[in-house]
Amino acid sequence: MQGLSSLDGCVCGIGLSTLLALGAPAALPAQSSAPAVVASVPAAMAQMYGGDAAGAARMLEGITTAEPRNVGAWRLLALCYRKSGELDRAQAAYGRAMALDPRSPATMFDLAGVYALQGSTDSAFALLARVKSSRNYDMTQLEVDSAYTSLRSDARYAPLLPTRADFANPFVEKVKVLLEIDGDSTGDQFGWIARDIGDVDHDGAHDFVTSAPTKNVGGENAGRVSVYSSRTGKLLWNADGRPGEQLGTGVESAGDVDGDGVQDVIAGAPYSGRAYVYSGKDGHTLFTLRAENDSDAFGQHVSSAGDVDHDGHADFLVGAPSNKAGGRGAGRAYLYSGKDGHLLLTLTGGRAGDAFGSTVAGYSDSARTFLVVGAPGAGGGKTGRTYVYDGLSEKPRFIIESDSTGRALGAMFVSVMGDVNGDGVPDIYASDFTNGAKGLSTGRIFVHSGRDGKRLLTLTGEGAGEGFGIGPGRAGDVDHDGHADLVVGSWQYSTAATSGGRVYLYSGRDGRLIRSFTDRIPGDTFGFDAVGIGDVDGDGTVDFLVTAAWSGVHGNHSGRIFIVSSGVK
Repeated sequence: MQGLSSLDGCVCGIGLSTLLALGAPAALPAQSSAPAVVASVPAAMAQMYGGDAAGAARMLEGITTAEPRNVGAWRLLALCYRKSGELDRAQAAYGRAMALDPRSPATMFDLAGVYALQGSTDSAFALLARVKSSRNYDMTQLEVDSAYTSLRSDARYAPLLPTRADFANPFVEKVKVLLEIDGDSTGDQFGWIARDIGDVDHDGAHDFVTSAPTKNVGGENAGRVSVYSSRTGKLLWNADGRPGEQLGTGVESAGDVDGDGVQDVIAGAPYSGRAYVYSGKDGHTLFTLRAENDSDAFGQHVSSAGDVDHDGHADFLVGAPSNKAGGRGAGRAYLYSGKDGHLLLTLTGGRAGDAFGSTVAGYSDSARTFLVVGAPGAGGGKTGRTYVYDGLSEKPRFIIESDSTGRALGAMFVSVMGDVNGDGVPDIYASDFTNGAKGLSTGRIFVHSGRDGKRLLTLTGEGAGEGFGIGPGRAGDVDHDGHADLVVGSWQYSTAATSGGRVYLYSGRDGRLIRSFTDRIPGDTFGFDAVGIGDVDGDGTVDFLVTAAWSGVHGNHSGRIFIVSSGVK
């Protein structure tokens, strides 16, 4: 990730374990006869967010001594000093970072925060004016960082914040925007996930479900799940969570559970240990599922499995990556009957720390069933595996292994994505958006044959920090060549703007890049989720449902959603 402010936000928004790639460590000089201490910037970050800012600072002092030109280490060291109340040392460390990268808006922004805490108001505003004029930093972070509290009553503060007009015309390329829907308020993370759920309102276009898991509804972090018409943008229905449960952390189509001809919705609320299945037609609750233990993170990810038992009702999967049945944090995944909610199958992680069930996906037709489960802590190097099961078997049909630069394969995105290689069998997609192929958090995705498990495609981000590999990959056959294509988000892509984001469209036939969509708005995080949604406007082209859940369009991390044309005839 580029910039520690971005890393800070990532940790708060998604969780440290899924975002930190364990990069190559730096060996620090031994103290006297003690053995060498091995440290890294990610390890120091983990220590800092674990509550030991002073210990992290000591580690980073060693790193900056060994690597005095490591800008990221200097910035994280400064943040550790700030958290420890050592403001003069924080100012000096940010000064070192600025000397190495004097045009970095992130460093200027963070140093301004130290000035504000020191009471140097004029110096803080002078730096913030420079950041604003760069047009390359998410100024809505002023709203949520306590370092800037003392500045908010000053007349110079309000002009620093972006206006709605600053979020207009977000794309570098020529892009046909069919629909935009914005989140309501700061912190909603509207567009956390968005998925095609078929034609709910019977207007001939596929509609979609999305979530805002940290929306305050009757209390903090209740969460909301919403279904919209893709053609008109009309809200069809909402379901609200209870305070603290973060409804919509996982949300997907459940398939047609109740047999009424409309796809239903499954949504997880992992902080209450519940998952809910809602009628796609009107949002009433069909099933409420409960965890074995409240601490299991039950519902962190959910999915339809198709009609596994062939009883005419779509069945569904729920992951519980913190379940302890196979060891502390081994994890579990559960398959439930869509007919009456009874448990059809329980799959358990192989060892402590596997986090099995972090992601789940399923597919059934008359010939086959696939159940797919991600376990980002599994494997020999504990860098992740994705398990693919056939039907109700407890033994995986094949396993997708992480590679040498892997960090957390299967942490957030797996899918059964369609027939990529044209052999008549759907293929399997697995993502590791923290893969370090070209540096920390480059990101990488894999597609494996559903027939025999062989690797068909490997696609990699352009560079460090972009977080390539967001979304389930499903685009549909965009170029009409008989092969399922791929749409992949890079939510932190920063070439056009810091954390503006980008989405890539690839040919499933040969992996070539067909086109890309690049956001020029700092902090928009376009590509936070991305998936095909069919032909919404009836022009003969496939369209994409893409989210920007950390967009500051109506306040920091308020979020927004787009439907855009692929532009491919």
